[in-house]
Amino acid sequence: MPVVLLPGMDGTGELLKDLAGRLAQHRPVQLLAYPLDRPLSYPELASYVAERTPNQSFVILGESFSGPIAIDIAAADSRVAGLILASSFARHPLPAQLAALAGLVDLRWLPKRLIERALMGATATPELSACLHQVLAGLPQRILRGRAREVLRVDRRERLRGLSCPVMCLHGRFDHLVSSRQVGEIVAAQPRCQVHLLDASHMLLATHPEAAAKVIDDFCQAVEARADL
Repeated sequence: MPVVLLPGMDGTGELLKDLAGRLAQHRPVQLLAYPLDRPLSYPELASYVAERTPNQSFVILGESFSGPIAIDIAAADSRVAGLILASSFARHPLPAQLAALAGLVDLRWLPKRLIERALMGATATPELSACLHQVLAGLPQRILRGRAREVLRVDRRERLRGLSCPVMCLHGRFDHLVSSRQVGEIVAAQPRCQVHLLDASHMLLATHPEAAAKVIDDFCQAVEARADL
């Protein structure tokens, strides 16, 4: 059974290539990237992803920003056999009042070391840090601002409640961007949701690709066994 990987806020997939390579040793992997020509809303991105999913049963993983997109796909497509929310959320992780400030976001104002610490904690390697800053430097600011506005308005808890497929929440114990409160909201909406914690920060899929790949593949194997019953 293939797994579809949806990237985080950058939308490029560049930071998930190590994970994708490790997963590809066990099953087909489809790593998607989002268009950069204009900001797209969550519904528009869900439509974009839906047009590119496999023509068979699959597991879908949404990292961070893409969690709500993965929920939308799982709610609309009966071929989704399992859903993984990695460092993600069903409802915006910050107070709704901050939505008005999203248009002011500009990562160029922030020191690189602060960005690294927030996203990767103490596990950042020079190679991964360089890749992160290269990806961020290539993103149009209007794309980042648009995605930030989408995050601060989103609430997919009702759609999450209606899912019948297996769900797993993969979360870092030291994630300071998406807190345990968001994990609690996911579990409240989906009490059958598995929660798997890694000793990692927000970008756990990039910083701990081997451990994450094992957890993801184990989940996919369980989904496959369930489908064979």
